[in-house]
Order: sequence, then structure tokens, then C-alpha cells
Amino acid sequence: MEETQARGHIKSVDKAIDILQVLAPESAGMQLNEIARSLQINSSTAHHLLDTLKQRGFVDQHEQTGAYKLGYQFIGLAMMFLSQTDLFSASSDIVRELRDLSGETTYLNVLNNRQIVPLIELTGTRPVQARRSPSGGSELYATSSGKLQLAYLPARQFADILASEPLKQFTPNTIADRDALQKEMEIIRQQGYALDREEHIPGVLCIDAPVFNHQKECIATVSVSYPATSLTERNEELRHLVIQAARQISQKLGYRTHSIDTHTRASTHP
Repeated sequence: MEETQARGHIKSVDKAIDILQVLAPESAGMQLNEIARSLQINSSTAHHLLDTLKQRGFVDQHEQTGAYKLGYQFIGLAMMFLSQTDLFSASSDIVRELRDLSGETTYLNVLNNRQIVPLIELTGTRPVQARRSPSGGSELYATSSGKLQLAYLPARQFADILASEPLKQFTPNTIADRDALQKEMEIIRQQGYALDREEHIPGVLCIDAPVFNHQKECIATVSVSYPATSLTERNEELRHLVIQAARQISQKLGYRTHSIDTHTRASTHP
């Protein structure tokens, strides 16, 4: 019988998943010793796990550098998963239309394990583009996608996330004060959208609007990112397009009782 942990998990599976999660954000890949050191396991164990993952196509290894990266097998699994997801099927055409109308890079984002994950990312068509970076748990408060998701979390979960990490000042515009951030959450719920005013990456502006399901839960956000050098007049245009796209997706998911704006104003989150 395979080696198991006290709680019943198979250790080798746990470690393999740990490896995949460590590799996921590393676009340049990682060396064997870096992976082993990061996960605090010996190099021999890491090598055996990586070799198995490589044989199954879940990990690739660069022939010259020896660096490991996620493999193409994930693309097929991701596409099959997305094709079975109501959110993706309800959103894909609308997000594409938002990209075409705005000319800016557009996203459909979800919150997963304290990270903003873009289910859809479409590069804009305008000559100058501004792209945001994925936000992890410690950066949620510094991005419009993250702030919007935080604004609709249950109060205890919101407090736990903020208490788990120090609020870093990524740019001069980052809201790194908890009281000020609480006020920002209230504003977001009242107005029904969130802004990133160069709070995470200098020169990058973002607008996000919430996507609600039939149970009135915020399950995703729609966003555009654009350069801070854009004309100020574009802010209102993009805000309207983003909110409209989020509302259309929400309606396709069964959100009917109130308009998005009415629901956001009625939120009881402290």
C-alpha cells in the first residue's frame, strides 16, 4: 500500500502537486535544486517526482539548461475544464466583444486560494497596451480585481486575508492602510466597480466589475487594463463597457432579481 500521511493523503501525490504549484508562476522554469530547496525535500525525491511528471507530459525540461516548467498536457486539461464550466461558456463571447469594443486587454478573473486567476485573457488591439500581473494573496488589496473580490467576501474571510499578510506599498498609490482599505471596500460596493489607479504596477490602470450568479454571489470579475497615458475621457467609456459586460454575464448565469448597481448598494458587508 502506498505511503500515506496521518490524515489519509498519499504523500507522493501531495509532493507532486506541491511541485506543480511551485512551477506554475515560474515562466523561466526552475532547476532541480531550487525546487527541492523550495519544498524542503531531498533532490532525489524531487528528481523521481519530476521524472514521472515529465513522462506524463505535465512537466517539461529544457534540453540545454535543465530547467523544469509546466508541460503542455495542462493545456488540454484546461480546455476540457473550461468547456465544462458555465462561467466560461457564458463569458467568452462577451469578454471578446469587450476587447473588440475597448481595444484594451480584457480579463475574466476568479479568486482561487487567495489568488486572482484569469480564466480568460485577451490581448488588446490598440497600438499601446498595458498588462497587469497575476495577484497573489498578499497583493489582492493592490489590484482592482483583488479589491473587488475582497469587497464581496464574508467579513471574517476578508479580515483573515488582510491579517495574514502585511500591507506592502507597491507604488505611491497603493492603499496600504487597513482603515483606508476598509473605506475603499465600501466605495467599491456602493459604486459597483473597482479601480486600480497605478496601485500595483506604475503606468497601468485597471477597471473591474463584478459577475454575480443566480444566488447573488460575486463569483468573478470582468476587467480591462490600459496605459495611464490614455486620455482621461476613456475612463468613463471603459467603465461603462466593463460594467455592461459584467451585467450581461451575470444575467446569463441567472442573476435576475436586481440590477448589478442595486445589489452592490444593498450589500451588508461591514
